[in-house]
Amino acid sequence: MQIHAGPGRRRGVPGGFRWLAALAVLLGGGIVASEGVASGGAGPAGPEPILVSLRAESTVRGASIRLGDVADIKGPDPTLAARLRTIDIGRAPLPGLSRTLDVPYIKARLRLVQVDPEALTWDVPAAITVVAASQRLTGSDLVAAAREQVETLRAGDAGSVSIQPAALPPDLTLPDGVLELKARVNPGTELTGTVPVTVEAWVDGAKVRALSVALRVVPLAEVLVAARLIPRGTVLTPEDVRADRRTLVPGVEPFREPGTVLGQRAVRNIAPGDLIVPAALEFPPLVRRGDIVTLTVQGPGLVAVTQGEAREDGKAGQIIRVRNRSSGREVYGQVEGERSVRVSF
Repeated sequence: MQIHAGPGRRRGVPGGFRWLAALAVLLGGGIVASEGVASGGAGPAGPEPILVSLRAESTVRGASIRLGDVADIKGPDPTLAARLRTIDIGRAPLPGLSRTLDVPYIKARLRLVQVDPEALTWDVPAAITVVAASQRLTGSDLVAAAREQVETLRAGDAGSVSIQPAALPPDLTLPDGVLELKARVNPGTELTGTVPVTVEAWVDGAKVRALSVALRVVPLAEVLVAARLIPRGTVLTPEDVRADRRTLVPGVEPFREPGTVLGQRAVRNIAPGDLIVPAALEFPPLVRRGDIVTLTVQGPGLVAVTQGEAREDGKAGQIIRVRNRSSGREVYGQVEGERSVRVSF
């Protein structure tokens, strides 16, 4: 008999008597040699042996590796081949990882269940790699499940709070199968500030992982934002701002009423959608250097009005230098309005 093996593979064919003995073990009973058949003697040819063709790479599902997961098994007895496929030959790797098997190990596993591997014909690749089937659960998916649970518990506050992750959880590698996420918040948990949410991953009806996802739940407030690009130096008009619901940042208090910003000018460029905050605006000077101003001099029982020349810019309430045009003297006065300065003594 000639046996042809492909590249990187080897085959062996045992004698007929050994095959009959192994068949008896696999079928769970004894066997009596027929007349004229003895060990080492010539007799009738035995049945065609079962061929076990191991695959170079296989993907498995579940916790165990069965012989049928990594090999194609063919033979004249379908029942016997089916039984061989169910033999457990080891633990499967973790989801997403791989494991390398060798033929001596596989044969040793068969011997543990009283199967003679030498009674089988083997077709063996150079290497046998087993990969565990898996699926990826992203951190964003975990956050979405946690957020949905908090939104359900705060159904009456829709649109009035912001729910964001305190930190994006890591991606998870899970076994392949039908995935279901279950999120829960412990009873009595305050649903504001930092809220821990437990998210459980179930695959094919079994819980495989549980992870705590921290969410930041903060109220939203109606504030003013830039309706368009506001270049530096622009004096704001109603067309420059609009109201929007935003999360309030601790230590930053944006403007909320349009009347509080109109007439102020931008001290820097403000991008569309940016919050309008006090640090970004200033009131333009009511008096500019060189302006001729109304100079009101006031003292006990005396009020005099004359003209002066501003020696520096001044906003409302600021003290600036003004030269009295009548006397030529410089005095300090407080800006009261546009081109109006009051000097008290």
